[in-house]
Amino acid sequence: MADNPRGRPRKLQPDEKTLVLVKGLGNIQATGPECAAVLGVTEPTWIKFKKGFPEVEAALRDGQGEGRASLRRRQFKAANDGNPTMLIWLGKQYLGQADKQEVSGKNGGPIQSVDLSKLKADELDHLERILSTLAGSGNDDASDRGGESETQG
Repeated sequence: MADNPRGRPRKLQPDEKTLVLVKGLGNIQATGPECAAVLGVTEPTWIKFKKGFPEVEAALRDGQGEGRASLRRRQFKAANDGNPTMLIWLGKQYLGQADKQEVSGKNGGPIQSVDLSKLKADELDHLERILSTLAGSGNDDASDRGGESETQG
């Protein structure tokens, strides 16, 4: 049965067997290249097949929706069964919860800061020598005394 009057018969037909397979591929969220491979065609042929037959696109979309719903159902079941990772993840997704990183100073107080912009050049050099000894041997550029490399104008 040649439904392609300009040439050879189509490799894919939107028959019941193919539509069930396409829906199943959608269910597992298969990519375009994966769908093409399973159906035994090239990706351009798969794309043309979907475009040419709306029922194929619909079967894929229905399968994808069912697959997402199934996954969501299993995630909520895992959370309801007490899976702490899933409880945390779903809380972040649906309840706006987030990990809070709090930084504080000594005894939970405010962080102390020092305005170095008021120091003189010799004071900055002295401070840099002190800090470089604390940093150890991680001397990136011994000649760089100004805090910026020569290439940074």
